[in-house]
Amino acid sequence: MKSSVLLLALLSLPLSGHAEDAQITQDIAAVKRSVLELNKDLYELEEALISPATLRAALYFSLNSGEYFEPLSLEITSPGITPVQHIYTERQVNTLRMGAVQPLADINLGPGAHPLRAVIRGVDDQGQPQELVLEQVVEKTDKPLLMEIVVRDDKDKQGARAELHVW
Repeated sequence: MKSSVLLLALLSLPLSGHAEDAQITQDIAAVKRSVLELNKDLYELEEALISPATLRAALYFSLNSGEYFEPLSLEITSPGITPVQHIYTERQVNTLRMGAVQPLADINLGPGAHPLRAVIRGVDDQGQPQELVLEQVVEKTDKPLLMEIVVRDDKDKQGARAELHVW
């Protein structure tokens, strides 16, 4: 707030010389930097207040090999959270095949047991539509929770399966 008042005061000053103009420009730049830093600090404080560690949870997605399954879309639901949905591009699938782990969402999840349902739609190695469904109850403690949905090739069955890894 103090920075905003200073900025307004600087902007209302009459310009009377090149040296003064240069100084005013530097002062304005310094005020802008201060406002940006203050905004960043306020955002971090707001995040800490709105989403304390006891509620933090994050969802990730990865594709292990991808020989038997190519994801086209993903939907994750659980009571009390906004559904997480994603449609994959060819570029994203190629990146996942190279080992990337995709951050899907940061969510607020209270301590306790939560049923999680993930539906991954895609095509198999023959180009036929396939749907992998994962249903699992996750236990959230008072610490942050990280969950990764992994689509893994099953060479014995010549297909793919979805697994949930919880940290």
